Amino acid sequence: MSIPEGALWVRMPRFIGDAMMITQAVSPLRALGHSLVAWGPPPIMDLFEGSATFAAAVPDAGKPGALPMARLLRTHRAGGVINLPRSTRGLLAGALARTPIRAGWSESGGRFLASHSIPFKGREDHQLDRYRDVLRRAFPAVSASDPEPFRPRAAAMDQADLLLRGLGVEGPFVGLGLSAAAAVKRLGTGIWVEVIGRLRAQGVPHVMLGGNHHEDLEQAEALRGVFPGIPDLCGKTSLAVSAALVARAAAVAGNDSGLSHIVAASHVPLVAVFGPTRPTLTAPQGPRVVILRNDPVPCLGCLRLGCPVPGHPCMDAMDAGAVSQALEGLLEGTSY
Repeated sequence: MSIPEGALWVRMPRFIGDAMMITQAVSPLRALGHSLVAWGPPPIMDLFEGSATFAAAVPDAGKPGALPMARLLRTHRAGGVINLPRSTRGLLAGALARTPIRAGWSESGGRFLASHSIPFKGREDHQLDRYRDVLRRAFPAVSASDPEPFRPRAAAMDQADLLLRGLGVEGPFVGLGLSAAAAVKRLGTGIWVEVIGRLRAQGVPHVMLGGNHHEDLEQAEALRGVFPGIPDLCGKTSLAVSAALVARAAAVAGNDSGLSHIVAASHVPLVAVFGPTRPTLTAPQGPRVVILRNDPVPCLGCLRLGCPVPGHPCMDAMDAGAVSQALEGLLEGTSY
């Protein structure tokens, strides 16, 4: 792996959605002539390794302290650190390494460590807008235009094509994003049954996508019971290959999830259903993103990790017809 000298090292969190929003925020820096190095947890680095956005992806060895992180920056003569996770370790490492640019949040001592900082707390705007505000502080010339579509490495794209051919899927298809970081963010299985039934009635090819979390796998198994032989890639791909699969999709329907953020960053049409989380803060952003909510439910956006309301109505009672109609709108003009 070749790491360019003078690059901006972009600290990444372990959360896929946050990592994708950070990627969207920093990608316009490439138009200013900056090389970007992704730096963080190994699973996230697998997603970014060999991508067009990053010149290199450097995985952490365990949970590194600020001193070894600083040595790494000095070894590669980093030109700066962009530290958008809430931890200040990246800023401290940049200060110890004396990188000229250190952009991040002012809380937790960050204002003393950063060369350019703003507060994260006390704001109600979208998280991606906060990221962009930090970058504008450090790079006033950065463009406000839409970031380039994210694409994983070529080998992941090739592997995705092989998997799709193995499933008999040729040409445009709809991705069914079953994944969610928490059970309360997950659409009920009955909703997916109705959506899949309508896709089948219309002759629209579809593929189930998701991680290896037991909730993803259990829901996929339940749907295979209703639709024997349904194409299913849940738990069978890496993050990079999942990104390649969605890049091949005509559209994707999903939850508030890391996968949905990958879809939006890839500029693939997306329908994402939100319940306990607040789309004004963290919704995926892209050229063709439709956010749906079960609006009659009074406790939307509660931010709870567990639902005290019987039946979990914000997700389990979502109108499947609204999901299908939104998908159909995004697929209008697509030939199968």
